[in-house]
This record gives sequence, structure tokens and C-alpha cells, in this order.
Amino acid sequence: MWSWFLTRVKNIFNRIASVIIFLVLLVLTFSVIGAFTQARLPGEMVLTIDLRDALTDQHSTNPFARAAGKMSVIDVVAALARAESDERVKGLYMRVGGSGMPSAQAEELRGAIKAFRAKGKFVIAHAQAFYTNALGDYYLASSADQIWMQPVSEMNTAGVAATAVFLKGLLDKISAQPEFVQRYEYKNAANMFTQTDYTPAHREANQRLIESIFESATAGMAGDRKMTRDQVVALINGAPYLTQDAIDKKLIDKQGYDDEAENAAIARAGGKAELKKLSEYFALVGNPWEGSGRPTIALIQGEGTINDGESESSAFGGSTSMGGDTIAKAFRDATEDKDVKAILFRVNSPGGSALASDQILDAIKKAQKAGKKVIVSMGDVAASGGYYVSLAADKIFAHQTTITGSIGVLSGKIVTSGSWALLGVNLKPLGIGENALMQSAVQPFTQAQWDSFNHSVDQIYADFTAKVAAGRKMPIEKVRDIAKGRVWTGADAKPRGLVDEFGGFRAALEATKAMAGIPVDTEINLRLFPGPKTPFEEIAQAFGTSAEVVRTVSIIGKVMDSRPVADLMEVMASDGKEDRAPQMRMPREQVR
Repeated sequence: MWSWFLTRVKNIFNRIASVIIFLVLLVLTFSVIGAFTQARLPGEMVLTIDLRDALTDQHSTNPFARAAGKMSVIDVVAALARAESDERVKGLYMRVGGSGMPSAQAEELRGAIKAFRAKGKFVIAHAQAFYTNALGDYYLASSADQIWMQPVSEMNTAGVAATAVFLKGLLDKISAQPEFVQRYEYKNAANMFTQTDYTPAHREANQRLIESIFESATAGMAGDRKMTRDQVVALINGAPYLTQDAIDKKLIDKQGYDDEAENAAIARAGGKAELKKLSEYFALVGNPWEGSGRPTIALIQGEGTINDGESESSAFGGSTSMGGDTIAKAFRDATEDKDVKAILFRVNSPGGSALASDQILDAIKKAQKAGKKVIVSMGDVAASGGYYVSLAADKIFAHQTTITGSIGVLSGKIVTSGSWALLGVNLKPLGIGENALMQSAVQPFTQAQWDSFNHSVDQIYADFTAKVAAGRKMPIEKVRDIAKGRVWTGADAKPRGLVDEFGGFRAALEATKAMAGIPVDTEINLRLFPGPKTPFEEIAQAFGTSAEVVRTVSIIGKVMDSRPVADLMEVMASDGKEDRAPQMRMPREQVR
């Protein structure tokens, strides 16, 4: 029966794969046709971009995403950098106000917009509404020359919040027993399983985190809107506002529908400009940092949870991961490539496998030993394992609102034998060797196993802090004082020596050029390691493992806005191995 079922499932997936291959060939065919028939860019244009939906941080190696014109944060930064010096481009019209942009992502895009405006270009932002209470969408919009909002709409921008999920009560109801080790009190990722409320350390760290983000964002808004920070804070505390109230309080400039804001942008450009999507413009003009015959800088991208083995990404959306094997090989290849002058490592990760993190760090150190400078650019988050892979860099760039730090370790398991017993299922394990069942979810740790487990975690934590001390050239006592698993913003991390400079991808790229000895005015070739995948490689990966099916279900959990469902799907997809191996991971919490 089971064999028959698996055969049917396999046949279904084979048919789906056949359809997808056909669609890929169709897309490629139309792409080739389009290359010969595509019209040239207009002589005058206003670029447009819709930033209401979430962006990935990094340039996609997924051919389906590229064919669909999906842009990442780095793509937007590169496209605007190219448009700065293009006399045909008069300005930018952007749609804002979606599901709540992370503050660090908004900060990255703000930097690109300000550089664009500094070249004499204008930017108009339009929001149908600022739907969420979070600051990110308005923080981004405030960098524009004008902010428009649809009439009789709502501006709900009200502050920064963090929501922690605690499942201990649920586990108690199903007789499941969590057994986790944390180093130390601020390492809160396992609290969702072991606690029913914030611990004092958990509350302290999260409270300071959102305070710091609030401080940085409101200071930026105040400068943009020509107010004091106290005035901005008072206005935010009075939210929500309808459109006319927001105009009266000088939070926005004009009211109108999207077509009216578009027409205003065209009029500001002189009346003859055409609208052109930023993604289409970028596809036609190309990346300003790519070209043959130039000095080469390697770009290595690390986004998502850090895992053993290969990096993973879904061809149909969903999460990506940073595989130890993939990223380490990328560093080794860049190290061996004689054309590569230096390496820029973009990190956007909450952490993950301690062993994979160490594998990546080792590859970085070997690159440096071979004479290659390594500069890290942090995205929205570079915490725990995400910080571990960054700590040895020659220079670390972060935004003021980047979530970083979380220098700590956790490991453990959830004993589920009681849960099965509630269903009338009795699990009776047998093992040869005193610790053969140590990682089993059927029985708890013995005292001897618990002591051994703690000893291992202590050693990993000592190794982590020692490497931070060496990489950051700090006394070990100072590292231990600021570690303990605590998460910091970039604004709080910099004075503590955990990062070097504030700035986004472009600032890090300029620093990489300087450290490689490349003159400021010299154009470079930014080469991606590893290179983009072919459509067939992406299909092979998507259907190569049954875990992909479960990850697809996790996407449904995210659509339902159910973090516990998504977490449960992740555990299922990893066959339960994820939480048993030593982890360097920040708390699974939403910060908006």
C-alpha cells in the first residue's frame, strides 16, 4: 500500500516537472524573441518600483525569479546607482505602504534613494495607506521629495513591536517535554518551547532592541521631514491619522490617487517623460558594477538559516538557506581565482548550524591567509551564526537597525513519548551503547547525558567567544560581558566593538575597493560566487528531496501568518535534526 502511494506521488511530481520544463522552455523562447524585439529606452523617463511587497535581500540566482523581473534589495541599490548618472532618468516614482518593511531594509533603500536625489533626481512616494503600525514603510517613504497618500485613507505608523511565541503551554497539554541547554540567559531561541512568558533577560533584550530601532528610525524621519525628533515621536504617539490630518501635521505632502501621483511625477520631469519599471531598466542597462576588463571583486551571498550541506532556495518562492558546503566552496573558489582582488560577503541570516558556521568561518580565514581581504555587509539581520561567519572580516558594515550579535549557543530536544501515549501509541526503544539513545525523542536525557551535553555546549560557547575576541581584537572578558546570547541593533553593536562602520551594501563595496587597492574612480567587475543556476538545476533542486514538499507547506503557514505552523513545518522538513545539533540562532520572533 505504502509503495503504491509513493509511486503515485512520484508520478504526479514527474508530470508537474514536465509542465514546468515546458514553461521554462517557453519563457526562454520568449526571452530570446524579446531580446531582438525589445524597444530601446525612452529619451526621458521616470523609473517606477512597487515596494509594497517584501523584497529578498540578495540578488537571486534563481532563473525563474530573474525571468519574472523580481528585484532584491541589492538589485534596487545597483539599479539606482546606475540611474544616478543616466541623463535620461529624471526621477523615481515608488509605491509604498505594504505589509511592514524591516527597518534595516528601509535604511538600505533610503541610502540608495538619497544618493539618487543627490545627483539632481527627484523621488515621489505614493501610499494607498500605511497599513501597519510598524515604522519601516514610512521610514522609507520619508526619504522621498514628496509623500502622497490616497484620500480618506489611514496612516497607522505607530512604533516598533516585537512578538514572541511561547509554546510551553501547548507542549504541556500534549505531554511533550522540552530539554534545552542555552548559553547564556539572553540566548532565547529555545524559550518558545521552555517558557510561557518572557524571562527578565529576554524582556530586557527585546525591549532595548525595539527602543534602539525606534530611536534610529525616528531620528531619520525627523531629518527628512525637517522636524525635531521629539516632534516626530509625539506625532507617532498620536497615530493613526486620516490623510488630511497627516497633511496638516506635515507627515505627508499631498493627497491623491496613484494615477494622480504618477502624473505629478511626469509633470515634474518636464511632461514628456515615460514611465519605466526599474526592473526593466535594470535588465536593459545592466549592473554598473559588472563588466569585462575591470578589476574583479568577488561577491558571496549568504541569506537565510545556516545549514549543513548545500544552500537551498525554492523555485516557487519561500525561504532560502545558507549552506556550509556552498558558501565555503564559494570562498575557496574566490581565493584560488587570481583575478579576484578582494571578497565582499553579504550576510542576512539569523544563524543556524554551529558546524556549518564554523566551516564558513574557516574558509574566510583561509582566504585572508592567502592575501584576500574580506569585508562583510550586514543586511536586516546577522545574528548568532550570522554573526559568527562575519566576526573575522577585515571590516564589518551594518545599518543602525541591523539585528546583530546573539553570541551564544543552544541545543536540545523535545521528548514526545508522552504525546504518543495520549494517542495510545507506546514507543519502546532499544539501544546498544550507554548513549545510543541520547538524541532520541522517545526518552529524556539521563543525568550523565545531561552533564555531558552541557559540557559540549560550554566548549562551543568558549570557542565562539574566543573567536570573537580574536576576530574583533577584543579582550575575552569584554566579549563575555557583551555576549551571553544577547541580540543588539547595529547602533548598540558598534560602540561595543561588534561592527566597524554604519553603511549599506554600496558603502561596503567602496571599502572593499579601497582595501583591494583599487582607485576610487576605477570601475570594477563584481563577480558572483557561486554563479547563477540554470532553470534545469533549479528544477532538479526543487524536486530532489521530499523535504521541499514540507517547505512548500511552510509557505502556506506564513501566508496564514502563523509562526508556530511555519516553525513546525521547518522541524518536519529537517527530519527533527535541526534542534538536536548545537545551534547558533537568534530567537524566532517578528520585529516590526
